[in-house]
Amino acid sequence: MDHFAAQYRRLRSLLAVFLPPEITAALIPLARRALRLGSGGEVPVHLGGAPLLPPGATWPEWNGRPLGFLGAIDFAALTRFGDIPGIPSSGRAAFYYATETPRPWGDQAAQRDGWRIYTGDLGETTPPPGASTYPRIRLSAAPFLSLPSPQEMSMRRLEATYNGFLTVYEQLHAVWSQYASRDEATAHQLGGWPALVQRPVGPDCLYASTGRPLDFLSPPPLTLDEQRAVEEWRLLLQLDSDDRLGWYWGDPGRVYFCARPDDPLEQSWLTLQAA
Repeated sequence: MDHFAAQYRRLRSLLAVFLPPEITAALIPLARRALRLGSGGEVPVHLGGAPLLPPGATWPEWNGRPLGFLGAIDFAALTRFGDIPGIPSSGRAAFYYATETPRPWGDQAAQRDGWRIYTGDLGETTPPPGASTYPRIRLSAAPFLSLPSPQEMSMRRLEATYNGFLTVYEQLHAVWSQYASRDEATAHQLGGWPALVQRPVGPDCLYASTGRPLDFLSPPPLTLDEQRAVEEWRLLLQLDSDDRLGWYWGDPGRVYFCARPDDPLEQSWLTLQAA
């Protein structure tokens, strides 16, 4: 069963009404399969709750402060949706982040220990004093097609080819995002294109992870090699601000765990965006 076939048909129909055939043909391959974490899905996913760590692992810290446990994802349970690039097909992963302020934004290489991902054999553990804990909430994973935000480089390239395209696309992107979210109050997500608050996350991951300073006012141009390197960074897990969990990253604010296909999950990079 192809869980995305009907959405491809709907997306193609929507784009074809407002865009020329050649632009629709260029956009369809850019849509990425993803999983929305909310209500009405088919596979349960839990955030918060009892923390998990590998046997013998010490509780992670950043600048002398214990990290907070965000939740664990059972990737094997999600294989019923088929192949979703950027999401592992087996195993579990536990996600940690220095959630209390001042918190790392992922904009400096020195912040690398401000988050952790643990995989393999995971068991419940007791948090140390001072560690932030969050209630366990049950969500459900549901498949959806994600479109690149208008700020993404791929959309800028299309605008350079088809002048005026972005003016129409911004509205189509908003309509499709609303349809795909099913009016969920939060934008928790696995895989796909990130729902951006500010700017594309790929350049931030590339620059910060390699020690390159970020200059938001005047970003340096990317070389062709850097453009290819940026596109290797894919969204793994997006966590929105959520009152149920006591998460407030900004208004709006989101945390993005991003990974490259050939790297272990433990080498994922985190970036935080807030309005």
